[in-house]
Amino acid sequence: MMAFGSMDAWISVAGYAAFFVLLARLSFDDVRIGLLYDRWVLALAFVGILMAASGQLASPLYALSGALVGGGLLYVVRLLSRGGMGGGDVKLAAALGIWTGLDGILPALFVAFVLGSMFGVVQMILHRQRHMKLSFGPFLAVGGIVGTFFGEELVRLYEAWFW
Repeated sequence: MMAFGSMDAWISVAGYAAFFVLLARLSFDDVRIGLLYDRWVLALAFVGILMAASGQLASPLYALSGALVGGGLLYVVRLLSRGGMGGGDVKLAAALGIWTGLDGILPALFVAFVLGSMFGVVQMILHRQRHMKLSFGPFLAVGGIVGTFFGEELVRLYEAWFW
């Protein structure tokens, strides 16, 4: 036992600190240069895997299913958009799926798409352009935070209202 709490508490604090720092870095890079670097996305995934393996997140199998659904859905969007969505966004969605698990990835993606759409519409109106490039990483980051901390509750709320 450590003087300031249990080892699990320190692992949790360190893991979530890394989560926020990495999402901030990815968002900054995406806005500034339009790229989500693999080294940061992989670091996010790796920390998520460590957190899942240590019992801080959902089970590793549940985290893997979240990664497959998140990355898979955005991969389909990438194919349908004919490259309009970048490969980094697909990888980031998979990494976020590790953190959110299966129940949290759908609310995370929903929040990201709603926020991104709203921002894009406002930008098109303000700049009077029909076609413009939009960095989606920051919206995925916000959606990932919502999905990680509130995803399961949002799914339960949705089920209570609509089922």
